[in-house]
Amino acid sequence: MDNERSDLVFLGREFLTWLWFKSEERSGNVMVESLGDIGITFLRRIVLESGEGEYSETVVCKGLHADLKEGKAALKMGKKIKEARLKMSIESDEWEFTFKADDFTFQSMKTPARQESDEDEAEREGRMLERIYVLEKAMGMMERLFGLFLKLRGAPRWGSEELPRMAQWIAR
Repeated sequence: MDNERSDLVFLGREFLTWLWFKSEERSGNVMVESLGDIGITFLRRIVLESGEGEYSETVVCKGLHADLKEGKAALKMGKKIKEARLKMSIESDEWEFTFKADDFTFQSMKTPARQESDEDEAEREGRMLERIYVLEKAMGMMERLFGLFLKLRGAPRWGSEELPRMAQWIAR
């Protein structure tokens, strides 16, 4: 893996680990400037990894009622989150998807429920445009959360405040 790709993978994994911390720090909510609270919940499946190539070690935590204790134990061993199943809530809309940190991709996205009916061509087209809108809204929010992370990551308080709080959260 080249250095630039390796740096991006590291940042993506650190972002997802930070997002898990932030969501648990405020009981499932992350404060986003000018929007307020965004609900973020880590669900049923989380993949953590450390190392590269033949030296990589992976831990997969999954289960319907998983409280992800194994994931936190893996964090204590220095692993970072490679992918996770997330539920994101913005106002009354709710998405569920798998987020892959290494390349910032979404998989298996379940979008907010919309009422369907017998419809003509114009209504189907409108529904398709609405579906595109809700997909873009979810992806845009993850980009915004990543921007928030990068801003904090580059600030002096990252090392003096945020990292120590994350370390305490992991140690609990």
